[in-house]
Amino acid sequence: MMRPLLVATIFASASVVVPHAQEISQEYQIKAAYLYNFLKYVDWPEPINRTFLICVAGQNPFGSVLDGLTSNERVRGNPVKTEIILGFEPGCDVIFTPRTSNIPAYLQGAAGKPILTVGETPRFIEQGGIVNFFLENGKVRFEINRNAAERAGLRFSSRLLQLAKIVDPGAEER
Repeated sequence: MMRPLLVATIFASASVVVPHAQEISQEYQIKAAYLYNFLKYVDWPEPINRTFLICVAGQNPFGSVLDGLTSNERVRGNPVKTEIILGFEPGCDVIFTPRTSNIPAYLQGAAGKPILTVGETPRFIEQGGIVNFFLENGKVRFEINRNAAERAGLRFSSRLLQLAKIVDPGAEER
């Protein structure tokens, strides 16, 4: 069950007026809001005392929406920046891999590092990703692989976990 306050916080960010936002689908406006808000509800193994960096791998499906959401924003006192990357970048705190990117290469680069990997393909979690967006009844939802998060040293707020579908891709093999 979704918690009203957290959902309101996440979707309030999605309603920020951003130039050219009308050119980007509502699905990607919502995903952009989630990416930004994940920073608030994930704990990295060591406190981040620098700019949080959200990286988008390859083709940018967000247009200027994600930049608009993060512009002049701070999370835990740290500024937030977005960057488009064409190969794995170790400085990223979050890497979003759209359907069109070389997902295995980014996941392999991030493996074992404190990087929140986020995707949007059906097998993303099985490939080792941490958070995966999916559509359910026309709404953007997300699933979390807590085992992959633990391997990366990341911890999710219980408030965020209440919104997610928790998956364990190796459970059926045990």
